[in-house]
Amino acid sequence: MRFLTSVSHVLDEKVALTELGEQLLQEDLVSLLCYYTEDYVPEKLVTAIQSTFPGIPFIGCSSCKGVMTETGFHLGPVITLMGIYDKHPCAYGTGLIDMAACDDNHQAAIKTIEQALYSADRIGEVPSLVVLHATPGNEESFIDAIDQKFGTQVPIIGGSAADNHIEHQWSIISDKGVSYDGLTMQLFFPSKQLTTGFSAGYSPTEFEGMITKSSERTIYEIDGKPAKDVYREWIQQHAGEQISEQYIFDHIARFPIGRIAGTIYDQPYYKLTHPLQLTPEGGLELFANVEDGERICLMTGSLEQLISRASRVVKEANTKNYHESLVLGAIIIHCGGSMLRLGAEIEKVYAKLLSQMNGQPFICPFTFGEQGRFICGENAHGNLMISSVIFYESE
Repeated sequence: MRFLTSVSHVLDEKVALTELGEQLLQEDLVSLLCYYTEDYVPEKLVTAIQSTFPGIPFIGCSSCKGVMTETGFHLGPVITLMGIYDKHPCAYGTGLIDMAACDDNHQAAIKTIEQALYSADRIGEVPSLVVLHATPGNEESFIDAIDQKFGTQVPIIGGSAADNHIEHQWSIISDKGVSYDGLTMQLFFPSKQLTTGFSAGYSPTEFEGMITKSSERTIYEIDGKPAKDVYREWIQQHAGEQISEQYIFDHIARFPIGRIAGTIYDQPYYKLTHPLQLTPEGGLELFANVEDGERICLMTGSLEQLISRASRVVKEANTKNYHESLVLGAIIIHCGGSMLRLGAEIEKVYAKLLSQMNGQPFICPFTFGEQGRFICGENAHGNLMISSVIFYESE
């Protein structure tokens, strides 16, 4: 098993795929991952991939501003591919559902899994990995359906499709088609071993409260007070400065909302929630579902933490590689909001990742929601997170 990546900044989808195809080998190619900025027409992109790599299953999604590989941080317009090369008894299969054709989230996920199992010719089997890409909105229910379908917590790595300015210019693609409101999955039955990592990389502050009124992805009240006022007060007290409503969103990537996902050695670990906008009623609209009665806290992360956390998540995932076998490649999902806050400092993230991966291939889109498997085994959806899967040579 091995991996190769390719990058093109050509705006014409057909010409770009010709360039990308010249950088990849065809022999033993069994699967592709494709990440691209909003500058491309997804339907044309799918047609070009199918023409260049006939019969090869692939999935992908749009990425915020750019994509990162072992060759650097590539600012858009850009299309990147990761070719996965494997041999028998491996199998890879994809599925894609548009929500317009299925208004039940659970059933949509089940149908997508069944498509992918059929595509891989592995009906009735449990994969080693699920790669999930969806448009923002229903990620938690998709994860629940995956866990229920397989009856065990199969490792998930995923990212919610993104655009450059949160204007719904996002999309997902696969060899099954295109969706602007749906989900796609690729099931991996690889010949080699893999490990996963999923982490927030932020620290809790002393400010916490309970959600007392909410609906799906909106918090209306915290401790009986308007959520907007509480959130702004928390930031003002922690940062020691007055913050206007207009200025508050400059601080979101620095001060997300945290919820305890579990504990290890009596120490909590968190999944993060990214506020999207204020509501007229004084609520906070989010990129993840919440429930009444949940305890939340204000989280904080310095630039230094944001720079080092991606490589730290990869390192933590690789600690499960108990025999220190040769790393073959990795898929890394990085939050788009964190990338935007880092600005030019994203180059330091790249340098740390390259070092941690020992120069081996990796691909990293910037998403508006991250899915992964926590250290205690549970799969979850969060924001401002880092998720990774590392493939390595078997003993």
